[in-house]
Amino acid sequence: MTKTTKPITDAVATSINEIQILITYLSFFNRNRYKGSLRLQCTLVLLLFSMFIFSSCEKDTDHSPNYMEKIFVENPERIIKVNIIYVEAEESSNRSSYSLDEKEYLDYLNGYYFHRMGIGLELDNSKTLVNEELYDLRDNVGSEPSTFFMQSQESFDKDRLNIYIIKRSNIRAIAGMGRNQRVLLTDEHLYTSTSPHEIGHALGLFHTHESGNIMSTTERDLRQSFNKEQEEKIKKRIDQINLTNTTTRLAGY
Repeated sequence: MTKTTKPITDAVATSINEIQILITYLSFFNRNRYKGSLRLQCTLVLLLFSMFIFSSCEKDTDHSPNYMEKIFVENPERIIKVNIIYVEAEESSNRSSYSLDEKEYLDYLNGYYFHRMGIGLELDNSKTLVNEELYDLRDNVGSEPSTFFMQSQESFDKDRLNIYIIKRSNIRAIAGMGRNQRVLLTDEHLYTSTSPHEIGHALGLFHTHESGNIMSTTERDLRQSFNKEQEEKIKKRIDQINLTNTTTRLAGY
């Protein structure tokens, strides 16, 4: 009997690469007798955790929505506030270099994907984040998700959906990633199904093989909608986020 080996997928290859990086870090710290540091142990656990749950799933191929009409509702059942964060390398950089019409972008997301579920995305704040490590991810091939997770830890609002935007030229073969109310998108993939796909991840959804589903990893040109179960999960997560927001305001922060 001939033994066959399944080809290693990009996701598996990435995980293997990041595990190897983690082993290297562990060996280094062990040699330097930092083994007992509680802070170090917490950092390593967080890094390992992020490698597995904060995965980049969108490769650099995607399409605009096909055969769809925009649907808007006057008063969506659920509202989630959105921060748009432009990642730059220097303080002097101007976010206008991204040339994004924020209202038009949110209208795109609401009209094609979210208002039809009774969910509205509303802009709360737009700002610039100066972070050289996150601005250019070309030197972090294979560890982009963990880099994003670590570098955005201090800048994201826990009572908002946070959309980070970077230049397409500064990342290799990845269109976006999302988890834990954080989304990273390249400026060239904002108006594609990558946006709602990664927002779905940021609000707790996982992949599916359902044809036409936003969370599918195949036939991206056919991705159009979330299913009913996913819709309910998104609404539940939005309720939790908004509860955090209300609690924070009542506490006087």
